[in-house]
Amino acid sequence: MPWRGPAWLPKLNSRRYRRVFIACLATLGVSGVLLGTLVFVRWRADRAVRNDTRVVLDQAAEQLLRALESRRGTLTLLRDTLDKAPSLAFPEQHALANSAATHTRHLIGIGVTRQNHPLTWWAIPSPLTSREQSLLTRAVLTRTGLRNVWRVPSSLTVCVTPQRPLLIMLEPHRSAANQRSAVVGVFDLAPLLADFFELTLQQPYPVRLLEGEQALYRSDRWENPVEGKRPTVIEQSLRLDAVNWTLEMQPGSTQTVKTISWLNVLLGTLSFAGGLAAIGIIWLLAMRTWILQRAVRRRTAALRRTTERLRQLAITDELTGLYNRRFFMERWQWECERAKRYERPLGCLMIDVDKFKRINDLLGHPTGDLVLKQVAQELKAQLRQSDFLARLGGDEFIVALPETSYAQAAAVAEKLRELAIHGPWTRQAQMGPVHLSVGLGYIQADDSAQEVMKKADADLYASRQAARKGQTL
Repeated sequence: MPWRGPAWLPKLNSRRYRRVFIACLATLGVSGVLLGTLVFVRWRADRAVRNDTRVVLDQAAEQLLRALESRRGTLTLLRDTLDKAPSLAFPEQHALANSAATHTRHLIGIGVTRQNHPLTWWAIPSPLTSREQSLLTRAVLTRTGLRNVWRVPSSLTVCVTPQRPLLIMLEPHRSAANQRSAVVGVFDLAPLLADFFELTLQQPYPVRLLEGEQALYRSDRWENPVEGKRPTVIEQSLRLDAVNWTLEMQPGSTQTVKTISWLNVLLGTLSFAGGLAAIGIIWLLAMRTWILQRAVRRRTAALRRTTERLRQLAITDELTGLYNRRFFMERWQWECERAKRYERPLGCLMIDVDKFKRINDLLGHPTGDLVLKQVAQELKAQLRQSDFLARLGGDEFIVALPETSYAQAAAVAEKLRELAIHGPWTRQAQMGPVHLSVGLGYIQADDSAQEVMKKADADLYASRQAARKGQTL
C-alpha cells in the first residue's frame, strides 16, 4: 500500500502552493546574490582603500626622510665653516649658531661635543628647563660614547617630557684640528612633524609616528581601537641613522572610505527590511502592554509626587517653612529615647518673640507674619544643620539640640537672646529691632520628653519676664 503522508501534504501539490514555493526560492536566491555582491564589492573597496593608503604612506615616509635630511644641511654648513676656520672665537661661534637657529624652523639648540669633554651649547635650547637640558646632555654623551660615532652622522630621539620629543642630530667634523668632535643640533619634533604632515598630506589621512611604544606624533583625526571595532592601520618602518621609527596611517575620510560607508548603510537597510515584518508583528503585540505600562508609570509617578507633597504639607508650617508642632513632637520623642539609650547629650530651646502682640496691634497681622518669617530665617542661619527647628504655634519656636552639652546649649541660648532682628518694622517711630526670649531644658537620666520641654518652658517664662522688665520696643 503506497504511503500517503499527512492529510495536509496533498495540498502542496497544487499549482497555487507550487508558485508560492518557487517565489520563496526566487526571493531567497535574489537576496543571496544581492548580499553576496555587496560583500564582494565591499571586500574590493577595502582592498582599494588599503592599496591607496599604502601608496600615500610610502610617499609620506620617503618625503619625511628627505625633510629630515634637509634639516641636517644647517648642521653640515656649520661643520664645514668650523673646519675651514677652526680658530673662531666663542662669541663668533655663538653668533653663527644663533643665526642658524633663527633661520632654520624648529631648530631650538646648537652645540658642539668633543670626546672626554662636556657638551658646550652655542645656542641654548631656551624653551627647556635646566632638568630637561641635563637629560638632553646625558643622552648626547651616551650616544657619543659608542664606537665609530665620530665617523658618520648620527641621529637619535630623546623625550625630555612625554609630550615633547626632541630630535638630536650629530654631524662629525672632518678636519684634523677637530677630530672626535661633532656639531649637535636639537629639533623640536612635534611641531616639525605637524607642519610636515599638514603640508604633505593633501587628503585627511590620520597618521601616527611611533618609536617603540612611545608615540612621537599623533594627528587629531587618529582613531583609537575601541571594543568591537579595530580601524584599518597601515605601517611603514623608517630608519634614519640610529633612529628606528614606525609610521602608521589610517584611511581617513577619503572618497573610497565614504563609498564603503554608503555600502554599509545599504547593507544595513536591506537587513532591516528583511526583519521589518517580524519586528512589526512583535511591536503590534507588545504595543498594548507598553501603553498600559507607560500609563501605569505615569500615574504612579503622579501619585508619588502627590504623596510627597501631602507629606511636606503635613510636616511643614505654611507660614515660616519650618517643621510644624506635630512632626517635631514625633522627632523629639525619638531623640529623647535615643539620648537615654546611648547616654548622649541632648538639649531643648523654647523661643518666644518678645512683645509680639504689640507688633500685631500697632502694625497689623501682615507685619506680624513678616516678623515670624524673618525670625525663622534668622534662627536657621544661627543654628547647625543637625539642630532640629520647628514652630510650635503663634510666636513660639522650639529647637532640639542633639549631641550638645549643657554648656554648649547655654551658649546657643545666650547667642539667640542677644539677637537683634531688623526688618521693615524698624522704620516705624515707636518700633525697634525684635528680640527673643529663650528657655533652656536639658535631659537627665529619668526625664521624659515632656519633662524636658517643661523645663525649657519654665526657663522661657523666666527669660520672658526678664525681657519685659529690661527691654522695650
